[in-house]
Amino acid sequence: MTARAAVLITAVAGMLVAQAPAPPPLDALKNYLNLQDSQIQALQQLRQQEMQAIRPLATELAAKHQSLREQLDRGSTDAAALGKLLLEAESVRKRLIQTRDSYHNQALTVLTAEQKNKLASLEQARKLAPVIWQAQALGLLAPPEPGEMLGPGLRGVGRGFGMMPGAPGPGRFAGRRPAMGAPQRVPPLPQ
Repeated sequence: MTARAAVLITAVAGMLVAQAPAPPPLDALKNYLNLQDSQIQALQQLRQQEMQAIRPLATELAAKHQSLREQLDRGSTDAAALGKLLLEAESVRKRLIQTRDSYHNQALTVLTAEQKNKLASLEQARKLAPVIWQAQALGLLAPPEPGEMLGPGLRGVGRGFGMMPGAPGPGRFAGRRPAMGAPQRVPPLPQ
């Protein structure tokens, strides 16, 4: 890999890390958890702090992986150097996970006990998403009607690109839902 390509990859990765996604509408979550505006503000503030804390770790991890790829592309057989880079990357990855866990725990302290219980129900419902997608793929569940409430676009649910027509089937992307003709409807939240 040329130095020019490495600089370009690093620049693109830096731009992607630097761009914060637009905050999603929170009306459904606010209503479901009965969140107060002050709680939403506190959670959004924590999320911004988390992104700022994670950004340098993500950049460092990308650099370690890039260095590892470059050495492998050059045909390096220096197991000690490659192993050292791999261990350094794993150390950064663990710090990144610890940082995310720390902010997750801080976010949970913003919620009341009742809100935490409802959040646990959301976590259980999230685990059913792959089952729902597979049941729809087999025609066991009817696809949503056009015009039904669309999801936030996360992981192919609702608005978003999903899989493109003609793309390889679901076997190649294990754990992801196959392409569906209609947008996916997010089921109503349990009360």
